[in-house]
Parts: sequence; structure tokens; C-alpha cells
Amino acid sequence: MSDNRPIGVLDSGLGGLTVVKEVIRQLPNEDVVFIGDEARMPYGVKTHDQIISYTREMVQYLISQNVKLIIYGCNTATANALQTLRQEFTIPMIGVIKPGSEEASKVTKTDHIGIIGTKSTINSKSYNKTIQEIDPKLTSLGVAAQKFVSFVENDQADTKEAKDNIETTLKPFKDNDYDTLILGCTHFPMLKKQINDYLPGTKLVDPAVSTVKVATKYLTENNLLADDKKRTLKLHATSDIDEFSRLAKRWLKTDIDEISLVNIGGNDERNNNSN
Repeated sequence: MSDNRPIGVLDSGLGGLTVVKEVIRQLPNEDVVFIGDEARMPYGVKTHDQIISYTREMVQYLISQNVKLIIYGCNTATANALQTLRQEFTIPMIGVIKPGSEEASKVTKTDHIGIIGTKSTINSKSYNKTIQEIDPKLTSLGVAAQKFVSFVENDQADTKEAKDNIETTLKPFKDNDYDTLILGCTHFPMLKKQINDYLPGTKLVDPAVSTVKVATKYLTENNLLADDKKRTLKLHATSDIDEFSRLAKRWLKTDIDEISLVNIGGNDERNNNSN
């Protein structure tokens, strides 16, 4: 038994490409359809209800592309929308928070886990609660690193401003018991080098890696793996397609079959800023 329908990945921007990269690595035979809502990012500063509504539109879009499984390549969407949308749709959906928390709890030697994410993810305390459920003796501290998103989106990872902001933001994890840091936003693995420069001894956990492991296990157990030897990769964004395309090619370093601009969620002001 096999199922050659694609895997869907959604994100508020291009951070979810870190999840796509893992899908390509761990599941080389699978077709992938990605949607990044560049027009309305960043999600991390939006309200709970807005995030649910935007994420719902991405889920509907991916369902229209006939995907068999949806991975939330977005911590903010996972924290705010996953539970609600699981009740609305029958398609299997996997978020990044639980797999990331489980990985961090295995990695830490000091039982102190740091989390960085968007304002919304940190305020939701989703990681803290999940880590507590896994092991009550673990201590976790979440710090909002909202600016990191724009450094990645605007390709400014190596600027002095980024370096200074990274140092200021990550100070709570410097020279203390926090030996593990969850990159609780899929944009952040793109800043791994810069984060490591400031926190050289800290183990960085990229939830994308363990999330795709969970997806692989689910597909295997349910006979949904593809047996196609030639995979296709289609990337869609809701605006800024040229910049998105440039960074996607550089980040994924693989053949991309299609990169296109799509419109989801009706015609609003976003259509005016697609160039």
C-alpha cells in the first residue's frame, strides 16, 4: 500500500522552508506542496483569532491541492490554531511544538530548557506546558525573539543590528544552567550560526527535525508513504514572490518544480503589494 499524494506544509512566511528541507532529507520520495503567507506575516504579533482564521485558509488551500497530511511549519500557528482546526478538518495535521519539546527534554543534561519564539508563541506558553507534561522536573524559560523573524525574512542575518539584537535577546540563557535552547520559530534555524556564536556551549534544538520524524512514523504506520521515485516540490507564497524565490533556492539547494504566487482568503489589500 502506498499513497502518492503530496505532503502539505504551511507557514506564515518562509521559515517553514526549514521543515520542507527536513521533509526532503528524511522523506526523499514524497511530493511536497508548501504555502507561505508572506502577505500577512509576521503571525507572531497577530491576535489568536486572526491566526486561526489565516491558518484555516492555508489548510483549505492545501486540501484543495489534494495533500494527504499537513505539517504546521509554524510554531505560532501550532500554538494558536492546531487544536481548533483539528476539530474542523479530518485531514491529519502535525504541529512542531510537541516533537520539539520531546527532543529538548531528551537532550538537556541540566533539566533547564530555553525557548525562543514569536511573541504569540511565547505568550501562549505552549512549549512550557508541553515540557511540564513530559517531565515535571524540567524548568523552562520562554523569551520572545520577534525581531529574529524580520532578520531572516529580510536577509539580514549577518548584520551588526542582528548580532546586537541576538546578544540582547539571548542574555537570559548566557552563563547559567540553560544548556538547551528550542528554536521555537521555524525561521530561527536560519540563524543557527549567529545564535551559536553567542551561546557556543548551548545545544540548539530545531523542532523541524523531530516533527518530520513524527510525520514519517505516522505515514509508515498508516501505509501512506509514497513509492514514487521522482518527487516534485511546489512552493507557493501570497506575496513578495521574487524575494521568497531567491531565499528559497538558496536555503533548499535542490530542484524546485514550481514557485508561484497564490491568493488565499479572498481579495483584500494584499493584492496591491505583490510586487
